[in-house]
Amino acid sequence: MLMVEIAVLGGDLRTISLMNTLSSYANRIYTVGFNQKEVGVEVCERTLENLPYERLNAIILPVQGVGTDGTVPTLDGDPLKLDPSHIERTGEQCLFITGVLTPFLKANVPRKVISWMSREDVAIANSIPTAEGCLRLAIENTAHTIHSATVFILGYGRCGKTIADLFSGSGANVIVYTNEDGEIARAKQRGFVARSFLNITDDADEADVCINTVPSRVLTPELFQKMKSTCFILDISSAPGAFDPGVAKAFPQKILNVPGIPGKVAPKSAGEILGRATIKIFEKEFGHGT
Repeated sequence: MLMVEIAVLGGDLRTISLMNTLSSYANRIYTVGFNQKEVGVEVCERTLENLPYERLNAIILPVQGVGTDGTVPTLDGDPLKLDPSHIERTGEQCLFITGVLTPFLKANVPRKVISWMSREDVAIANSIPTAEGCLRLAIENTAHTIHSATVFILGYGRCGKTIADLFSGSGANVIVYTNEDGEIARAKQRGFVARSFLNITDDADEADVCINTVPSRVLTPELFQKMKSTCFILDISSAPGAFDPGVAKAFPQKILNVPGIPGKVAPKSAGEILGRATIKIFEKEFGHGT
């Protein structure tokens, strides 16, 4: 049976839950940026310099990936600095697993790199804590009930579908905006009002809450200008976000960009999702079951 040794470099609270999940699979977990007490399961603490790179089957990086200069975020805020010389010490069989395939990884990792966020199982499972986090933020940032509020959902992909269902189940009047004909058809099939983005500026004053899932600049000054001053606007899209923060400051609405919601509102569940997906990856790549 294959001896599976992995290294976990940096991360956040999700990573602790991830390591707990992986402890039932991996024979040895090395960690850089966490200590034994934080993790709660047996791990081998190391630095980037003294990891046994040659023996590693996989290196697990944070969900948000690695910075352009190799910076790896950590729980305590003191980042690690991954260097190409570290990567060169890994064997050809070593997998790199991360959430986002950033430019640094594309340019410097001549190994197989797998992104959690490109997996359908992770995206669908993650949509649940994402939707719950959106509902929580909407409740906290409005002075009215969600029941009977008009809620715009921008985009009807995996997250948009779950968010729409949860808000509708809470009594909101949900209106979906998308330019995809198939998504409009699916939203209508679920009983939602569905409209093209071409109409959103004209409709903007209807919204009490507006939640964006689209990773492009769809939240424009023209849209803010038309919206109620009390409208809560939540952008959960990844960088660079759906609006210009400098421009948004000029408007009276509460406007937030909160990417990575699962890690903020439900890190234990989010980490378990990543852990289960990682075990599936290992079983496929290594043929080594629990």
